[in-house]
Amino acid sequence: MLLSATTSIHDLVTSHPYLIEVLADYAPAFAKLRNPLLRNTLGRVATLQQAADLAGLELTGLMAHLARAIMEHTKEAVTLVPRGAETPAHAVADGDSGCGGCTPRPAEGNTADRATRLATLRALLERLHQGTPLADLKEAFASAVGGISAAEVASLEKELVAGGVAETEIKRLCSLHVDIFREALAPQHVPDMPPGHPVHTYRAENAEATRIADEIISQIDRMRSVPGDTESPLDELAWSFSRRHVADLLADLAHVERHYTRKEMQLFPMLEENGIEAPPKVMWEVHDDIRSLLRKARETVEGPSPVAAATVARDAALAVKDMVDKEETVLFPMALESLTEAQWGRVRHGEDEIGYAWVTPEGEWTPQAADTPESLTMEGAATGTPDRVTLGTGTLTVETLDRMLRTLPLDLSLVDAEDRVAYYTDSTHRIFPRSAGVIGRNVRNCHPPKSVHMVEEILARFKTGERDEAAFWIELGGRFLHIRYFAVRSDEGRYLGCLEVAQDVTDIRALSGQRRLLDWN
Repeated sequence: MLLSATTSIHDLVTSHPYLIEVLADYAPAFAKLRNPLLRNTLGRVATLQQAADLAGLELTGLMAHLARAIMEHTKEAVTLVPRGAETPAHAVADGDSGCGGCTPRPAEGNTADRATRLATLRALLERLHQGTPLADLKEAFASAVGGISAAEVASLEKELVAGGVAETEIKRLCSLHVDIFREALAPQHVPDMPPGHPVHTYRAENAEATRIADEIISQIDRMRSVPGDTESPLDELAWSFSRRHVADLLADLAHVERHYTRKEMQLFPMLEENGIEAPPKVMWEVHDDIRSLLRKARETVEGPSPVAAATVARDAALAVKDMVDKEETVLFPMALESLTEAQWGRVRHGEDEIGYAWVTPEGEWTPQAADTPESLTMEGAATGTPDRVTLGTGTLTVETLDRMLRTLPLDLSLVDAEDRVAYYTDSTHRIFPRSAGVIGRNVRNCHPPKSVHMVEEILARFKTGERDEAAFWIELGGRFLHIRYFAVRSDEGRYLGCLEVAQDVTDIRALSGQRRLLDWN
């Protein structure tokens, strides 16, 4: 028989069941083969080469060990086909005369089918989670998997979530994912998109974010007693002269939040429509980590500890650069591969409402598809509906009703009975950004992953009738915000949805005394 890099573990142990114990005794990583479920999942697609890589073994040594066991058990001659060899090298055995008329199998290339890649990547990430050093996995990854598309990264993360891995756990591994995938993903250059296309704008913002982050890192590294040596002590005199410049750079870098918000509100809903849910959720968690890090950096840089300030400022800059890397190597290729022209048009529509970081779209890009932005506006949605809406206590035109709601000094958002966003007030005084991409989106995907559990608890209690209202208040940017959720019910008590009302009550809280006369001042 033949043993080669491409020999299937499943086929091998099916025809020679005793090899399960041979493999399990040979390396601890193979003990999982004793589990029939694992043999029929990972074992079904894994090859000897992949098994050797995952166990940290030399392929030749593994094949020789198996050949010896097979020949001892069956007295059958075994031919080894080393990876890349054209002519089989015979296993050493007394009286071995080769494999007779056997034809050597061709050497395996560096590509494998998608199922094999995903199974291999899952096993690599499990080893990573178990504490295997990253450096030990890179060679195994390159050897066993070869090139991998960004879409396959998304599929892998989706499978991990479906298999019960918490999204917060995937986030913890996210940077290591990118480190492993970076070399394989590097050849997947993001194509040059026309000015005005969302990816063109995202990448222009990334260039500016990288420039500012590099300047922060450069400034801090020059302040070391040995310039450039990140382990050497910080020169506090140099810090005193440069602290204000670093603080200004951090304030500028904080504009990246607009970039992240546009991704969350415009791009992520389209990915979710296409079944790509895990990567956006993981990336949103990382956005929130970067937001927190930037806030901490801006606070610390004004504090009394130069060392702490320099450390957190550098960490914030590196985190922003790392997110740029994730976008350029994973997110944008994945999105360009997945989204249709019409969906990109929907991403573009609403971007102006949220705003941009440092740049604005260069020119106006028009999607060559049916779903144009005009069809997504409220006026377009109202086409064909009655001019007037009959309410419980009167009738209003659609325009008056829309303008009335938008004039209220409140942020209103309505989630329907199926937990999908049905409406929001599109006003210039909104506290929290919204855009057209949120309509129809599951409300759970409209919140940072760390707060989803609260959303689910509110909705669950509203639906059972246990609660009718929930309230929160926070201080943000020097303003006091009051946020309330109300259960909306029919006269019969049927749950219709959840109304979110957010209000800036800073000025209301400051009132005192009375004003009983008109005063325009």
